[in-house]
Amino acid sequence: MRSLIFILGLFCSNLYAQESMPVAEMVETQCMSCHSADNYTNAPMMSGQEIEFLEFELFNFRDYVRDHEIMNQAMEDFTDQEVKEIASYISGLSLCDSQALVDKHPDANIKRGQKIFNNSCFECHKKDTSGIAPVIHGQKTTYLEDAVKSFQSTWYKPRPSRLNMRSHTDMLSNQDIKDVAAYLNEQKLCD
Repeated sequence: MRSLIFILGLFCSNLYAQESMPVAEMVETQCMSCHSADNYTNAPMMSGQEIEFLEFELFNFRDYVRDHEIMNQAMEDFTDQEVKEIASYISGLSLCDSQALVDKHPDANIKRGQKIFNNSCFECHKKDTSGIAPVIHGQKTTYLEDAVKSFQSTWYKPRPSRLNMRSHTDMLSNQDIKDVAAYLNEQKLCD
């Protein structure tokens, strides 16, 4: 029931935002309520990511290509232009704002996670936006673990990155995933 109330509130705030708020205010008050360091949801940190990546993901949520109950409903009423404006605004935020709080990692081996990351992930996932994939350093641990597991378990054509990701993720055990996520969570984006 609580989830339903949250979703209805998010949906109603989406409709309100479209009619009365500038994009910057809407992103700061609506989107960042989940996508911020001080929020304990599983939502990823998005500030400063490449605009093309953000547009692609937001369109997939809006068009129900990527299945996520909250994001599908939050994005469904936005026009193409509004989605592009949202992505542009989020992309223009400081990447330093994408630093999640560091979680406790009692069951993770950080050094092992670093080795796995350097051998398999670093080529595409840089600590800044110079890579061909999103910045995953400094992200929330649970988000990273769930993201890697989703590459292992799901497939759909509109995310061609899954072709590349599966060759890196399919061989990872749950402990490997935990180790990599813990390593990445502890990485500082900005000093």
